[in-house]
Amino acid sequence: MKKTFHFRLPEVDQFSDQIKAFLPKLADSSIQRYEDTGIQFTEEYIDYHSVIFYRLQAQVQQHIRLSVNTSKADYHLLYNLGSPQEVVIEQPKKECKVSLPSQYHSYVYIPKGEIAVNLVAGTYLIYGVLVDIGFIRPAIYKENHFLSEFRAAHRRDKKRLYQSAIWPIKERTRYQLSYIETYLFQYHKEHEVIAIKVVYNLFDIAIDKNFSLHEKLDPDQLLARLARKMVTDQATQIFSSCSIQTIAEQLQVDKSKLNKIYKAIYGESPKQTWTKHLILKAKELLRSGHSVKEVSNYCGYGQQQNFSTFFKKHTGVCPTQYK
Repeated sequence: MKKTFHFRLPEVDQFSDQIKAFLPKLADSSIQRYEDTGIQFTEEYIDYHSVIFYRLQAQVQQHIRLSVNTSKADYHLLYNLGSPQEVVIEQPKKECKVSLPSQYHSYVYIPKGEIAVNLVAGTYLIYGVLVDIGFIRPAIYKENHFLSEFRAAHRRDKKRLYQSAIWPIKERTRYQLSYIETYLFQYHKEHEVIAIKVVYNLFDIAIDKNFSLHEKLDPDQLLARLARKMVTDQATQIFSSCSIQTIAEQLQVDKSKLNKIYKAIYGESPKQTWTKHLILKAKELLRSGHSVKEVSNYCGYGQQQNFSTFFKKHTGVCPTQYK
């Protein structure tokens, strides 16, 4: 399997006047350097036939619309380890986009043809895994597995981008990326089996998070879904704390815009979702024998009286009566 990205930038052996330091070259990677007005860009990759691992770095000094040609349709696992804002991949002639927020990753089906990426000034670091289309097949994945569903999605419209839900799994994924950098970019034939196992592990991360849906892209729905997951994850944790402002900042969106999109899709505000899940958790903890004081702490309330007021407001009874 050969790499399919072809960047419309002048290729150079070395940068004429390097803007900023790049990460050291990965051991046995093939590397290509590109340079044009306002951008310096490196592409590194290593081919294990069934999968290709790659790393993209860019130093951008001004807004640039980067054009990319793809020679064949492929599945990519893209991990945006760092960028000044979310990376948006789009098909210029269609209203079709893939959104990659910083610090998150997603499976993306990219069809053959031209795509474009808008880059603002800043530093970019993106890791990718290009997956052979035959790698995702019913013999390996059950009919209802999200990868099987995802593979079937593009068949209905082969000329559109598709994206699985974005999910936040930072620690495990970074471990996998570190492993790929350290071992798999030092080429040995026996690493081909290991490379496939690593990709399976990355697939398993998606399974663990129960993201089982694919869809034609709707950036607002993706944003709302990710926000909902972050809100509910926080609400169900012990010693909960919730800041919609912090969640909005992590998603790199204005809080008022997040509230508006979220309410349009779910019919309630993020704070209402938080409250609903916090009440469910409090009831469960009270039923399981925890004291009101313990439940108050677990729900993020420093003062038991404040928790009791909150609980009674939303249930009609105080925690002691409910217990």
